Amino acid sequence: MKAWQGFTLTELLIAMFLGLLMLGMTLSIFTSLHNSIRQTQQLSELQQNAQLIYSLFQNEFSNAGFWGGRSKPEIAASRTTVRSPSADCAHHALDSGSFPMSGKPFIQIYAEKSDKAENLQCLSSVMEQSAILQIKRLIGKKASPSQMRANRFYYETDWHHSRFVSADSTGLNESYDYYPYQHAVFYIQEQRVNKQTIPVLMRKRLTRNAAGLASISTDSIIDGVERMQFEFGIDTRFDGQLSHFLSLDEMPSQFWLQNSSRIISIRYYVLLRASATDPSYVNSNHYEMGNMVFIAPSDNYRRLLISSSVYLQNAVLGNVL
Repeated sequence: MKAWQGFTLTELLIAMFLGLLMLGMTLSIFTSLHNSIRQTQQLSELQQNAQLIYSLFQNEFSNAGFWGGRSKPEIAASRTTVRSPSADCAHHALDSGSFPMSGKPFIQIYAEKSDKAENLQCLSSVMEQSAILQIKRLIGKKASPSQMRANRFYYETDWHHSRFVSADSTGLNESYDYYPYQHAVFYIQEQRVNKQTIPVLMRKRLTRNAAGLASISTDSIIDGVERMQFEFGIDTRFDGQLSHFLSLDEMPSQFWLQNSSRIISIRYYVLLRASATDPSYVNSNHYEMGNMVFIAPSDNYRRLLISSSVYLQNAVLGNVL
């Protein structure tokens, strides 16, 4: 019987080489597939957040300028009995805050840079080099006194008067119109999530607490919003037509008062960032946000820049009627 003979050293080396080659190819395919899946997930995340931003800002901005048929909500100052929150979103020099006050401006739309020395008084820990936007508006359908929610404030109006009220206010009348009122401030804040620091779009909002007092609530809206920038369409002729766009840096203080002009549109730029890094990707792109350019610091985050404009139909109607 012939004795069995083993592999030669050369054959073993060839087999080992082929095995390592197959293992390398498998690892390469796996790594490529893993990177492709991660890229697809991050792009999908950015697109989803972009759709959320479009929907959010369209809903938040679209009713700006509507005050139930009244052109100036400031006339409600003398009749309003509800008290402003103790930590209100007000600017000590420019704005009365959530409700009108005699002798102080009531700014319906206002924006500022987060690195200003004096921001809205309700804000802290705001991300630098981004914009802050305040909107005051009426929302939703009008309600009767019996339909009012306890956690909201309302704007009461008819042909000869207006005031801000709550469900507990005296003198509510079924013959008056009552519209839900919202005062909201949007800004960006860095937060720790799953041991990572991520930028988050935040919202401060006027609400009514269980004790019946006005307060400012804070909500985290969308993760991964890294920068915001705004431009404003100005109508200086009060004919409902756009005269020019001004960036936030170009807006003089008197334009927020809207006495000699009207803000009839808002153009926004929002830079979104993926929630996690991708070691296979290096981002050093330039993102043009109006008159501001953001340069990615050669990090491993994917980003998506979106922009759009919202036409303030109610503000235009208020100009031309």
